[in-house]
This record gives sequence, structure tokens and C-alpha cells, in this order.
Amino acid sequence: MSTRPETDEVAAAEQRGRNANLMQTYVEGLASTTPPGPTAPAPPVTVLRDLVFSEPGTGGELRLDLYLPEGVPGPRPVIVWLPGGGWQRAARGMGPHLGRLFAQRGYAMADVEYRSSRTAIWPAQLHDVKAAVRYLRSVAEDRGLDAERIGVWGSSAGGHLAALLGLTGGDPEWEGNGGHAEFSSEVGAVVDGYGPTDLPHMDADSLPGGVVNDIDPASPPWGLIGGPTTDHPELARQASPVSHVNGPAAPFLILHGDVDLLVGPEQSRRLFDALHKAGSEATLVTVHGAGHGFFNTDALERTPSLPTTVQATRSGDRAPDRTGALTSGLVERFFDQHLRRHFSD
Repeated sequence: MSTRPETDEVAAAEQRGRNANLMQTYVEGLASTTPPGPTAPAPPVTVLRDLVFSEPGTGGELRLDLYLPEGVPGPRPVIVWLPGGGWQRAARGMGPHLGRLFAQRGYAMADVEYRSSRTAIWPAQLHDVKAAVRYLRSVAEDRGLDAERIGVWGSSAGGHLAALLGLTGGDPEWEGNGGHAEFSSEVGAVVDGYGPTDLPHMDADSLPGGVVNDIDPASPPWGLIGGPTTDHPELARQASPVSHVNGPAAPFLILHGDVDLLVGPEQSRRLFDALHKAGSEATLVTVHGAGHGFFNTDALERTPSLPTTVQATRSGDRAPDRTGALTSGLVERFFDQHLRRHFSD
């Protein structure tokens, strides 16, 4: 009698154990960081907490925190922050110090929660973040926001949703019924930090020793679509940003560590290549020596800069590759270029 099925199941069980250990390390990293002390006086920031932006049919009220810089003339451009957490734990406060990094530099920052996949599966999460953008436009006049200059920045699962926001803004199929339907959910710039982009190919793109999802009911993609991608190919395709690249899109800045064991770096390469082929403006920053989650904490402010390789495409043309370093200023310069009025008016 063959022992192959038993051998396969032992290997799968061992892989599920590795998956759990990798995810636990990532989650522990989210909870273990403390912000550095201030190094110089900075402009004050007002934080409006617990603003209800949507009341979907499942999961109760959804809220955001709004960071508003004081003393900034004119409507303030907005950056929406979408936290990671495997689509399972999208809590506000899971991310970099939004006030210190950007609100003190003149941006309004919105720290947005969305429904856990344990509460509602795909496409609830996309519906929720679209509702947040529409809400911000609905209160723009009252809060001093620039409704025409809204960008989005996400980490991991939040990066996945940020990419989808940048690719589906004009498609009514994905708006959902989260309220403020008279306003647009389009965004003008996208920063995608190591988000999954092609769910059916995540396991093929996993680095050696990395997470394998389709054998593991506890894996985030399984939770998002209600099962393995092989059993739900259409849902997996719909939930993949690469499937929504149909022409020029908002400018993208994509960042991914080259030793990421949770989401293989080839996932970001797939999105960059699709955007390049479609003639969009996109920049792919490969961060050497970085694993998963470098945007989810204050690590950018506390640790030495990591070296990067930068690849860019403009209107279908590839620029020469260049080297650089990962800092919070890299993200800020991208948003400055695409959201600040004095750069474009």
C-alpha cells in the first residue's frame, strides 16, 4: 500500500506550522514597537477620533481617525492610510506615526479601519475603503480638505486594497452601498507596500521557506475569499489588483522587501509589469534585506536606511534602474509630486 497521501499530509501539516510561525512573528512585530521621542518642535496636529464613515449591513459601524495639521492655509491634501493584518485585523493605529510623518508636514491623514474577513469576505473590504474615500469628500468643505487631491497608502492587506482603490475608481461595480454614493471614490496617487496583487499566483511566488496559502485554512487569502484560490478561481481573480489594470491608472509607488516570506516580492513585480504594459506611471522599489511589515511600525524612523533598487515606467517607457535608500521621505516625495498644489499648479 502506498504511503504517499500520508506523506503529503505530514508535509502540509509542517507547512501550516511554518505559516503560523511566520504570521505570529509578523503580528508580534506590530505590537512591540514604540515611537521615538521628538527631535525638534513641530507644528501642532489636531486628531479627530472615531468618526463614523459607514454602517455596512454586517460588522457594525466603521470609523476613521482624522489627523489635521494646524496653521496650514487652504484646503489640505489628504492621505488615506490602510493598515495591514491579513484582512483579518485592520485596526486603527497599526502603522507609522501618521501625525509626525505627514500631518506635521501639511497633509491631512485619515487612519481607516475596514471589516475583517472573519466578519465579511471579499469584496466587503474594498467596499469599506471606497466608502471611506467618499466620506472624506463629503466632509471636505467642513474639515478643510482638498477633495480633488486624495491619495492612499497601504501596508500588506492594506496595500492590496490601496492598489484596488487606484484601479477601480471609475467602476460602479465595486462601489458597494457604504453611503455617500453621490461622491467619487477615485484617488490621485497610490503607495502599495508589499500587498498581494495576484492571488492565484501567491503560492508560486512564495520564496523558499515562505508561506504556502492554499493548503492552510488559517491563511489570509483563504479567509478573504472563503477558501483556497483553487476552489474559488473567479473570486481570486476579482480580488487581484492585476486583474483590474485595464489602462492608464493613478500613479503608483510600489515597495517590497526582497526577503519577504509572507508575500513573495514577485507579487509586486506582477503589478508593476501590468502597469508598465498599460502605459501607467509606476515605480517599483525593491528593498534589499527587508522582510514583511516595514511600513506597519515606526521602524522607518528608528532603524538605518536599507538599500533599494528603483525601477520606473512613465507612459510605457522604462527609465534606467537606479539605487537608493528606504526612508519615509521616499513616500512623502511621491505624494508631494502628485498631491501638493504647488508642484502642479
